[in-house]
Amino acid sequence: MIFDVFATILLVVEYFARPPLRYRLPTLDIASSNASSGCGVESSWQFDSTNHANITMGDRSFLVHIPPSYIAATPHALVLSYHGFGEDDLNQEKISGLSQQGLKINGKGIIAVYPNAQFGPGRSGNESVRAWQGAPYSPPGVDDIAFTQTVVQQMQSNLCVDSSRIYASGKSNGGGFTNLLACTQSTANIFAAFSPVSAALYSGANPTNCAPGRTVPIINFHGLADTTVPFYGQSADDRGDTAYATPSITQYREAWAIRNGCGPPSCSDSPPLGINAIISNPDANTTLLQSICSASDNDAIVNGFTVKCLGHSWPSTLGLDGGITDFNATTTYIVPFFESHTLT
Repeated sequence: MIFDVFATILLVVEYFARPPLRYRLPTLDIASSNASSGCGVESSWQFDSTNHANITMGDRSFLVHIPPSYIAATPHALVLSYHGFGEDDLNQEKISGLSQQGLKINGKGIIAVYPNAQFGPGRSGNESVRAWQGAPYSPPGVDDIAFTQTVVQQMQSNLCVDSSRIYASGKSNGGGFTNLLACTQSTANIFAAFSPVSAALYSGANPTNCAPGRTVPIINFHGLADTTVPFYGQSADDRGDTAYATPSITQYREAWAIRNGCGPPSCSDSPPLGINAIISNPDANTTLLQSICSASDNDAIVNGFTVKCLGHSWPSTLGLDGGITDFNATTTYIVPFFESHTLT
């Protein structure tokens, strides 16, 4: 009996000595070298009851959300999502839905990060509006690529991240910056796949010397009714400012298909499709143009979704960004697309 009492006491002490669920440190679930340095280490970051933490680094900040099932012994996929011009981390979390419960990549919950841009001069030149690098209204001298690299490093050091499953997404100005990350070799080698949504593809975010150094999986969404960043492109904005010129989204997708090895489109194609292009209609209002550029390279792919009647919005059945569609871009397409790509 004395032994039974002693064993019971030990079990009670062991139970109450456990750290909270999100920081429990069981045997590391590391099957490869993809586990970041934050695996198996108790994070110093303080998460609230909704699994959020606001992280500040000097004059920069980002919002982190971990899944309720997070433990520090299991590497999780990491998704960075960039807000649009004049928006912030909270708005991007709302419209993207990347923090919603149940989202999984490789069978594990997603760690979602929403960085904040610096304040720039805005379109008028005398405002104070958040904007990412690559736009005419971006704050001068701000290196958001370096900031992104630092955010990823911080995430890998403080949480258990699968370094082969890091992804980038963004809307509007944030979508343009997501494209710039894909075009920049140093960051193309960090992220496994990219999702620009209603992307503002000014020349600074869509450079002619785009050189990722590898094939890059792209999944892109754009509405035909977008008047902010027109689907068919524009040579200038409504004030005649050519700094706001953007390409047609069809041309943009073709350019990525060519970089990924599809080759130039045939002159007989109408519209030009590129090599190995497949057109389908997931629903009555959506057309998917899928360019599969290699039978052996899973990353040589561009998925372009064109949505009728959708304006400058992140597609959602709930209209979280002002436009209601027949599908949820995040749950139906973006997360599964991300899951199918790893960085090797």
